[in-house]
Amino acid sequence: MISFESIINEIRIRRIDPLARKLAEKYGYRPYMVQRYLEMMGFDECVELLEAFETLRPPPTIRCNNLRIDCNELVTRLERLGFELEPVPWCNYCYNVVKAPRSPSIGATHEYLKGYYYVYRDAAPTIPPIICAPKPRWIVLDVCAAPGGKATHLLQQMEDRGLLVANEISRPRIALLLTHLHRMGFKSFIVLNEDGRVLPYKLRLEFDYILVDAPCSAEGRIMYDPSRKTKTSEEDLAQLVLREIELLSASIRLAKPGAFIVYATCSIAPEENEYVVSKVLELHRNVEIIEPFIRIGDRGLTGFAHLTFDPRVSRCVRLWPHKHKVEGFFVCIFRKM
Repeated sequence: MISFESIINEIRIRRIDPLARKLAEKYGYRPYMVQRYLEMMGFDECVELLEAFETLRPPPTIRCNNLRIDCNELVTRLERLGFELEPVPWCNYCYNVVKAPRSPSIGATHEYLKGYYYVYRDAAPTIPPIICAPKPRWIVLDVCAAPGGKATHLLQQMEDRGLLVANEISRPRIALLLTHLHRMGFKSFIVLNEDGRVLPYKLRLEFDYILVDAPCSAEGRIMYDPSRKTKTSEEDLAQLVLREIELLSASIRLAKPGAFIVYATCSIAPEENEYVVSKVLELHRNVEIIEPFIRIGDRGLTGFAHLTFDPRVSRCVRLWPHKHKVEGFFVCIFRKM
């Protein structure tokens, strides 16, 4: 049985070395976090990661809505306004904004207001819908859909044909979700306001594809939000892990045989990533992890410190700020058998 008590007993860091305490004090982190980094990657790479969080500022990324405009035409229009764009390596309709004029901002052009593109903080959030793309006419669930980047991306891949159920637990965030869905011209969706963990008891649908972009510690976004260095205690982390396991388990129950379930976090914490995936594999013998459809990033960790994970987590994908120059990110593809 998975409980908060069992999780905290398993994930709690057993000891913190003096070096970890010293680095934690220098960079302003909770010591257990730095101890993890040292055990996962060693001293030199740990310092590279900490320095990347201090200095890295990835360029914003846009995703061209090729259902409304030809992407070459969009690039031409934005370049005329003074923007300089570079293609994202893993997405032929996504672009990094490497240079911008003083005005307008990338989120205030006429093209943006017409729904011709979506703006991300960096390129990492484009990966979950790309790494295993849904097809037209599929029935798709986005369990934690706000603010709408992945929901609109899924609909774009589905060519706005089929059905996207966009669920969001936070009622205030639904307004932003709906704004993006309508701004970009999509029609094949419904929006729900539910806790994703109760959806198996509320829905009579079975899904071809489910995206679980889980609420997490956001430990991969420290460069954007330095408060994440100290915000999450080990007890807080255990609560997040329990919710992530419950969300993913609920999603597996909603998937039809043969369906894909994509799990993603903006965290580099192995407890929220490989640990969660390993626990879900223990709980659900009717799922497997499959290789990503694109080659990107590093592979999942099979263990660190006192924790050993299911070896199949090596099929998952990790992005590191110091290696891949984007926020820290994790993605894993399940298939229900």
